[in-house]
Amino acid sequence: MYVRCIRQADGVRYVLRESIQVDGSWTSRDLLDLGSDPGDVIEYPGGRGYYFKSEVEDALENGGVVYTAEELERAFLPFLRGDIRRIVEMFAHRQPSARGSQGRRVTDDELAELHLGLHGFDKRRLHFLKFGRIDCGDLDARPWKFLRVLLKRSRDEVEHIIEGMESQLRPHELRNYLYTAFHLESYFRGHLLKDHPIALDPEKLDACFLEEVCRLNSDREFFAGVGNRDSGTLHPFLRKYVTLFFDHDFVAQRIDPSFYREFMNRRRAHGRVLAVRAAMPLENALLLLRIAEEEFRCMTRTQLTRRYRKIAKRVHPDGGGEHEEFIQITEAYEVLRCRLP
Repeated sequence: MYVRCIRQADGVRYVLRESIQVDGSWTSRDLLDLGSDPGDVIEYPGGRGYYFKSEVEDALENGGVVYTAEELERAFLPFLRGDIRRIVEMFAHRQPSARGSQGRRVTDDELAELHLGLHGFDKRRLHFLKFGRIDCGDLDARPWKFLRVLLKRSRDEVEHIIEGMESQLRPHELRNYLYTAFHLESYFRGHLLKDHPIALDPEKLDACFLEEVCRLNSDREFFAGVGNRDSGTLHPFLRKYVTLFFDHDFVAQRIDPSFYREFMNRRRAHGRVLAVRAAMPLENALLLLRIAEEEFRCMTRTQLTRRYRKIAKRVHPDGGGEHEEFIQITEAYEVLRCRLP
């Protein structure tokens, strides 16, 4: 069970809902209209005690809902009185493990199958919301514990859970979040800066984002269990992301030293290919790295690398530099490196 907020032209209203499985797909159904304030169905007899009005239990009974007091409490937790909510949160149990329809604990194989059934968009969103990283790694490698919260949920309940977590994002995190969620990295495979979207071509990023939004809007797997949907209109689940994407910019962040290690390893692995492709004259390369010709004749690879890193750190897009200047500095370094023993 969960309390869903529905935004309307004249304000908001809340509905108590539950996820149920129908014909192999998870969908949601309304149990009770809670009006504009779910807290109206909670009574406080005194002290820190509380109970739910009979209309809640009547609605659950009429709907044939099998539930526990803990599940009902968890659904209405955000609407409890502040002092009581803090106590309940303090002693709240961990998220329950995935269980079968009869309450039994599922096997590891069953759990792995359930995880494979989760949509990639949901996995990437939750990964960023939990860890704040653009690089998600292989989310299909094994059943990750942090994804269990999405198991056996309708599309509506999944969006309800994720919306609550998205509300905690800070403005400067929103663009990176959407870059990760919509897997825009896949359009820049092999690109040196694919994990640093601030340095990528903004026009291409915009086009790739819109392409992914349209693709997801027509994805039947993503909208499984969602009825009365017009595929020719952008669904509200996705509409908000278009607004967020174009209302926010990427923000330069502190450069992670591991980026440079990865950068140098890639350059060592692909050095021969780059040497063949390099067309920059030696004089230009020396000028870009502020190296005199006499100094270069006596320079070691280590000294050259130190010089490059010092300049690259200053001109890197994450530090406020220009993308094209960073590319030129990198090309100059490769030209000079290939000429040293």
